Amino acid sequence: MDANNGMVVAKALSKKQQAIIDREFELLEIAKKVVEREGYAHLTMDKVAADSPYSKGTIYNHFNSKEDLVTALGIMAFKKEILLFRRALDFDGNSREKVLAMHVGYSLFTRLEPVLAMCVLTCRTPFVIEKTAPARLEHFNVLEEQMVAIGDAFLQQGLDNGDLVLPAGYRKENVVFANWSMAFGSNALMNNATEACCVSRIADLDSILCNVNLLLDGVNWRPLASEFDYKSSWLRIEQQVFADEVAQLGPRISPSL
Repeated sequence: MDANNGMVVAKALSKKQQAIIDREFELLEIAKKVVEREGYAHLTMDKVAADSPYSKGTIYNHFNSKEDLVTALGIMAFKKEILLFRRALDFDGNSREKVLAMHVGYSLFTRLEPVLAMCVLTCRTPFVIEKTAPARLEHFNVLEEQMVAIGDAFLQQGLDNGDLVLPAGYRKENVVFANWSMAFGSNALMNNATEACCVSRIADLDSILCNVNLLLDGVNWRPLASEFDYKSSWLRIEQQVFADEVAQLGPRISPSL
């Protein structure tokens, strides 16, 4: 597996092929820094070239447009998220704890990679889709399907062992979407709208855990929050599944629900 992009390599790469992969990864890291500094609206190929040791022509050999570059960042985001979510799915806990592990991993990801966390949404705007290279867009779509399949797998475990019985009128797709949209929205607001009144008055990690409990209790996914100590589960997940990511963030305040 390539350390830079999480790709499974079927055969040894030539030095030239590896150099291309390494350079593309370097350019993506530079683009991330430009976005961190100036935002997606002000990302340009000229700025990436100015911050890199490569010519603009070399950069265009990798990405045919700014939008193609943004989609490449989205691919990087999906690859990182998929690795985190697979670890969450393997967590030694009940089916609802596994879902919680996904939320712990995603919360860590959004704080470690704020640019990538928001990039996935940017990639779905019509203008970006229109100007992305077809092969890269197809790669993005394949990874998105893998993400959805993992979300389905979390739900299916709950259904298979009887922890979850879908309420009348709801489909599996409804719960998977609600789970994803709550995770994305909660973390986006916590990380980017801290001055908003509804965020500032609850601005701590407990709010993510509370939102997870509200959602999963709402579909009667057992054990309910009143029946199980999910605060302890969150801490155990951090220690057993995502210790490296927690260490990268440094000291934190433990949940206190």
